[in-house]
Amino acid sequence: MKMKEIDVDNISLEQMVERGIEFHGHLGPFLVLGIRMGLRGLKELGSFGYSGIVTNVEAGTTPPLSCLVDGLQIATGCTMGKGNILTHPLGLAQATIETEGRKVTMKVKDEILDQIQALGGEGIEEYAWRIADLPDEALFELV
Repeated sequence: MKMKEIDVDNISLEQMVERGIEFHGHLGPFLVLGIRMGLRGLKELGSFGYSGIVTNVEAGTTPPLSCLVDGLQIATGCTMGKGNILTHPLGLAQATIETEGRKVTMKVKDEILDQIQALGGEGIEEYAWRIADLPDEALFELV
C-alpha cells in the first residue's frame, strides 16, 4: 500500500486549514502557523511528508502555543501515533523538520508572537486567516 503524499506546490492552503480545523476543533493563529511551518519545511527539504521524515516541535503541550503541533501534523503527515513528531517542553514557537540527513529549523518571528499576545483572545480567527495570507518571510525566520 502506497503512503499518502503532500504536494506542496499544488495543495490549497485553504483546504489544509479546513483539514486542520476538522482535526484540531477550532481555528487559531498557532494552528495556521503550524500548517504554514510544515508546508515550508516540506518545500525546503523536497519532501512529500508522512514517512522518512521527523518533526521536533519545541512548543511543549500547553495551549495555545502547543496548537503548532496539530498544524505541523496536518502539514507534514508526521503523527504522534507513528512516532515521527516529538514535542519538547521549551515553550518556543519553533520546529525542526528532518529527512534523509537534511533538516530545516524555523521559528515564528517575535513580531507575530507579540501580535497574537496583544489580541488577548479577541479576533483570533480573523488574525489566523490574516496569517494564512502573509508570505513565509513575514512569519518565520530560519534558525
